[in-house]
Amino acid sequence: MAMSINAETIKRLAEEVGEETVTLLLNVFSDELEQYLRQLSDQPSVSQVREISHAIKSSAASFGADELAEMAQECESRMKQGQDQWMNDHLPEFRQMVQGMASQYKQLASNDELINRML
Repeated sequence: MAMSINAETIKRLAEEVGEETVTLLLNVFSDELEQYLRQLSDQPSVSQVREISHAIKSSAASFGADELAEMAQECESRMKQGQDQWMNDHLPEFRQMVQGMASQYKQLASNDELINRML
């Protein structure tokens, strides 16, 4: 499942914080996603999934990971409604999305040419 990074969001972020800072922020975001992935892979409770989903939702939207932000929003909403079975059914997909985006952002942060093409 290939997901894309919203280049317009990255461009807007670069305009707000400067191009040099974008690389640092992309690394921080990737590291956060890797931390959340570890937490999601360690038999999380419903409340933990809800908290992680909430955190990912906001930061993913800020960094242009639109599909991940949508999935996190759906996950948070379902957990608030007590739909535990939905979590059991979709947690592997959510983990896969988090892992994929962490990898994509790590690659982006390490490749100035890719970043420059987005800007």
